[in-house]
Amino acid sequence: MAATDASPERTSPGPRGADPDLPRRSALSDRLPRPWLFPLLVFAVTWLLILAAWYGSDAIYGQSHPWTWHFLFKDATYYLGIAEHGYPPRLPWPWNGSPIAARAAFFPVFSLLIRLISLLTGGNYLVAGLVASILAGAASAVGVWVLAARVRDRRVADRAVMLYCFFPGAITFSLLYSEPLAVALGAAALLALLDRRWLLAGIIGALGTAERPTLIVLVVVSGVAAAQAIWTRREWRALLAPALTPLGVLGFFGYLGHRYHDYAFWFRVEKAGWNQHTDWGVHTLHMVLWADPGTAHYKVFNVLLIVMFVAAVAGVAMMLAARLPVPVSLFGVLVVAMCLVSYGESTKPRFVWTAFPLFIGAAAKLPRAIYWPVLLLSAAGLVFLIGWWPNHYVGPAP
Repeated sequence: MAATDASPERTSPGPRGADPDLPRRSALSDRLPRPWLFPLLVFAVTWLLILAAWYGSDAIYGQSHPWTWHFLFKDATYYLGIAEHGYPPRLPWPWNGSPIAARAAFFPVFSLLIRLISLLTGGNYLVAGLVASILAGAASAVGVWVLAARVRDRRVADRAVMLYCFFPGAITFSLLYSEPLAVALGAAALLALLDRRWLLAGIIGALGTAERPTLIVLVVVSGVAAAQAIWTRREWRALLAPALTPLGVLGFFGYLGHRYHDYAFWFRVEKAGWNQHTDWGVHTLHMVLWADPGTAHYKVFNVLLIVMFVAAVAGVAMMLAARLPVPVSLFGVLVVAMCLVSYGESTKPRFVWTAFPLFIGAAAKLPRAIYWPVLLLSAAGLVFLIGWWPNHYVGPAP
């Protein structure tokens, strides 16, 4: 009778590659009317932490800033400017450092989303930006949860989405930044690849490569997934994904090239305006070894980069140990690699955060006794970063 009464979920051996050391317990999301509500609840809790950090930091620093001061910080003004005014009709060259000229460095999809939402807000771009940010953040949390549940199980998915939402890089939830939308599109593209929905994967991939430079890794990921499908199943239709995915970034570069009569214009703006270029990890190595000349002035920032470097390396190790599907693991490795070899990116929290498969690997491999302290420390780091970043006096904002 005991064997007959046992539920299939408790007697199931679990998904292939599941960690046998983890006890089989029901997921927290199983207690909800709809399991996918769990990532939305975690996202809502993250926003409570954001509000606490905003107003708590104001109290600590003796300020009384409106919420827009926190939300519209640094790059946020560029996304909002593109949404409201578009890219400038002409730009001076050589670079003159003007904020209007700097817009050309920002990919268009996130700003386009803000512009579309503004049609529903009566032309109020600030409200449209807040709506776009919240929708993108919620979609990213659901996307990470669904992907983790797809490649492992709901219990790992619950753990992964909490790590994702409480990681310091989740500071971008509190800003009008494009990273949450990039994560949502990246997760959706990976799900489409795993389900062999090649046309859909290519369409989402094209949107992704027009949304953030980081998502250019989807070209390689979709190419490897297509090669696997062709090698194992002679599924030539899989070529749709790698054929369509690069169209987004090529279209954007083509637009800039036609507009400014220079098809390498984006790369020039990145280098001249933002000092973004590939140095193959030299700057990252200097930061990690505390050998960069600027570290004497930016000690907190440098400590943060070192902690993120350690987290990225540990995350990659756990992700590979979890034996996630090749497209998922490859995406995580390539995003981390892009951070390491880029002079301007390095291991800043928001860039490491976009390598979201790392959280799935950590959720699968971290023992319970380690997972919860890591989660609490991560959440504390998130609150500190949100409160410190706009008010920092000891180093550049991350």
